[in-house]
Amino acid sequence: TNSPPDSSSPIQMARSGETAPLLETSLSSLKKEDPFASEDSEPCVCCSALAHDDDDDLDEFRIPLDDGTVPGMNPALYFDVEKSNLKSVEDPGRPWDFGRFLRILGPGIMVCLADTDGPCLLTAAQSGAQYQYSLVLCQLGLIPVLYGAQELTVRLAVCTKQGLTALIKERYGPVWSWTACVLHVAMCWLGQASEFGAIGQLFRDAFGVDRRITNTIQFLFLCGIILMGRLGYRLTEIVGVTVGSMQLIFVGALCMTHANVDKVVEGLGEFHFQESNYEVLLAGNIGAVIMPWMLYYQQSAVCERKIKRKDLKYERMDTLIGAILAQCVMMSMVIGMGALRYYGNDLTRNSLDFGDIIGAYAQAFSGNTWDKIQPGAATILDVQPAPEPSLSHAARQELLVSYAAQIETWYTPTNYILAKWVVVLGVCGACTVASIVLTITPVWSTCELLGIERDLFLPFKERPLQYCLQIGGLAAAYITSISTDISGPWFAILTQTINGLLILPVAAFLWLLSSSPEVLPEDYRHKGWYKWL
Repeated sequence: TNSPPDSSSPIQMARSGETAPLLETSLSSLKKEDPFASEDSEPCVCCSALAHDDDDDLDEFRIPLDDGTVPGMNPALYFDVEKSNLKSVEDPGRPWDFGRFLRILGPGIMVCLADTDGPCLLTAAQSGAQYQYSLVLCQLGLIPVLYGAQELTVRLAVCTKQGLTALIKERYGPVWSWTACVLHVAMCWLGQASEFGAIGQLFRDAFGVDRRITNTIQFLFLCGIILMGRLGYRLTEIVGVTVGSMQLIFVGALCMTHANVDKVVEGLGEFHFQESNYEVLLAGNIGAVIMPWMLYYQQSAVCERKIKRKDLKYERMDTLIGAILAQCVMMSMVIGMGALRYYGNDLTRNSLDFGDIIGAYAQAFSGNTWDKIQPGAATILDVQPAPEPSLSHAARQELLVSYAAQIETWYTPTNYILAKWVVVLGVCGACTVASIVLTITPVWSTCELLGIERDLFLPFKERPLQYCLQIGGLAAAYITSISTDISGPWFAILTQTINGLLILPVAAFLWLLSSSPEVLPEDYRHKGWYKWL
């Protein structure tokens, strides 16, 4: 019912591209020109940025849609999108700035390193032990899938300045946002519990330490990380990337396994869909690589870092590097255990724990190939055949004990200690970075759902709810890990299989949001053949 502003008003001038008078306009006059603004509202910062023609300022705000509207923005302050540069894509002619890339680097690599956590490594080891190299192709094929999924979260973040939960709430309403958030928090709790379980099993297998001791130390360490966050998210990210990078030691260890390249290539074409366990492991590998909480985390992390659209190419490269590193770690474990501990359908031995992985690497570091142990042998089954089904239970156990004693002769004590620390460092790094991500992302999601400012890195008195949610979720996972036995490989595979199933609804939301003209402008929208691929 209000009459439109006069054509000479600052708002109309901003719409038409006449920016100079706007520089001389006071904040009070801007408020008066906005017929929809309340008395205490602030002037439109987008129009102010437009007046100054400052790309950095423009990048702070949500990019307008194709019709010039900005979801959540005062309608009186819409301007001519074609005459502004808010909707334009990042400048492809801008030279690559390596220093700026290093400053942007972080969210993509951290979330992908968190992807290859302890349960993932166990799932990869199981894959190699049961099906040798036939699941390597799955890991290779998941590199573009992992990158593509995570890259969509980057687009949404730089354009909308909102996390995934906030966008689901805005676009699909409270029912779907509550459902998505509850599932997300539940997945994070399950993942956190599996990290505690993996750490407990690792130190029990490596040093014989009770899991209650190691899990308590891990709990206190993670509480320290939460409190350290008071110094800023960037510091937490740097610590996470540094610690998570320790898992890359498995890529180097692969060179010592003497895996037959021809056999690895041959295994790329082998499939076992007729076996139900193969399908379970396939789902576990997919769930191990693309976890729902990863999508939530990176989108919110890009928002937290305030990464701008002009830096989109740097964040894309950050994500691509992370995806390649994560899959290199997974493939290294599959190939390494396929070369050193391929047991096939021998159910008595093909369920590996960290102790088996340590023994396998100790053998590799000692230089004992299968042909050296037994001329003509290609796998451990050639040296230690599967027990005959006709054997009694006692006879089978006696044979397995003799096998275990024989394995100990394949490595030296020094190389066993070396292998022990390689596995401990690699798995601890993987579990720790995953735990850091899992303490942050559910709280970000909850804050977005409740409309609370997402900034966690403030004093306790200013953010009591967020601190309580972080410590409370961590404590629940810790108590579960010391009161129940979730340290076995079965729980790791179960966790990854559940992730593989629950990724479907989260990926559907991501696909719908990134394809919607009501969420992203055309330049950034998921479209064409890539959308359907």
